[in-house]
Amino acid sequence: MKTELRKIFDSAESEDRGLSSREIAAVINSIPAEERMARTEILAAVNGENGADSPETRDSIAETLKYMEVRAIDAREDRARFDREAEVRALAAQVGGVLMSNGNSVMGEKSQEWRALVPSLSEYRAISGGVASEGGYTIPSEISGKYIDALKAKSAFLRGLPTESLIPFTSATFSVPQLVSSTGADYVAEGQTIPEGQMVWGEVKLQAKKIGEVQWASVEVLEDSAVDQRRVIADNLLRDASLKFDQDAFTGSGVNPIKGVLSQGVSTTLGAGKVAVTYDDLADAVARIEATNGTPSVVWASVDMAASLRKEKAAGSGVYQGGSPTDAPASTAWGLPILPSAFLPAKTVIVADASRIVVGVRRNATVRISEDARFDKDQVGFKLTMRMAGVSVAEASSVQVIKAAAS
Repeated sequence: MKTELRKIFDSAESEDRGLSSREIAAVINSIPAEERMARTEILAAVNGENGADSPETRDSIAETLKYMEVRAIDAREDRARFDREAEVRALAAQVGGVLMSNGNSVMGEKSQEWRALVPSLSEYRAISGGVASEGGYTIPSEISGKYIDALKAKSAFLRGLPTESLIPFTSATFSVPQLVSSTGADYVAEGQTIPEGQMVWGEVKLQAKKIGEVQWASVEVLEDSAVDQRRVIADNLLRDASLKFDQDAFTGSGVNPIKGVLSQGVSTTLGAGKVAVTYDDLADAVARIEATNGTPSVVWASVDMAASLRKEKAAGSGVYQGGSPTDAPASTAWGLPILPSAFLPAKTVIVADASRIVVGVRRNATVRISEDARFDKDQVGFKLTMRMAGVSVAEASSVQVIKAAAS
């Protein structure tokens, strides 16, 4: 129909004449009822003050025809999309309500509100999102926030850091400015020139590193478990990720993905015969940090030294320094929390100003679930990934490493 209308209009335009009464009637009568607005516009142009054969009238009719052609294309696309969605929903309905609820569902009236679990094309476009380089995401940011909180609770290293030390960033490289030296302040007499100071700045660049793990569980295990097995698997994934991060955060060297605090702090080895770190040694480390205007905030201890501190007794009294064994075990020293870690070497204790330690978080720990990858084995996959950017210590004196003597 649109082709015939275009022929009539083009013929009149090529002959540089207006449309005849017969041609105008053919144009009007050929327009379907659903396009009454277009017909009204054509009639208004023909009956207007310019007349049927004026250039203004021809331009108006041409614009109307263009609109009709565009509308026809949109209508065809809409019909095609509706057909695809109807096909998906019909397929879901044929499997007995497994994918789509029906009026006879035992779930009650609210089942009418369910949608097909197989998304239509438009629904798929609506839920797609995320950063292309990261493969997109399907969980809201609030859930991601909870996972980083859970990760921090499971990590001895992250548990010792204040919230401000976890810094999110959005690039492949995490750059931390570092003040190397600052000089120049002096007394100034009245009316004299104030001396210029000099600050030397350095930079620590850390690369974002991914930590990930995939676990599989059969559908039978998930269905028959008396507990929320999905939550249990997710928690175990978080625990594994925290252990992997802790390992390098404490002991990582230049060849590891993440450089640890042991290689960035100041080490003090106790003299011969001092085979265990004592509360007195912790007091010395606290004083060394305070001497550089730092604020000690955490003690990390190897398992053997954490146990030794709990069992330390006051000289000649037999009384435990950490309190009675029938009370809660000592978890602080000089007001600082003591956090044991199996990843610290034996006979090692760290006293630190945690506000001077920075950890870059490129992407929070997230858990995704897939029921498609092992479709033929009826297994569900659980994948945890996170991207961290190492550990940076502002100045070595903020991390005091105490090592007991070997013998």
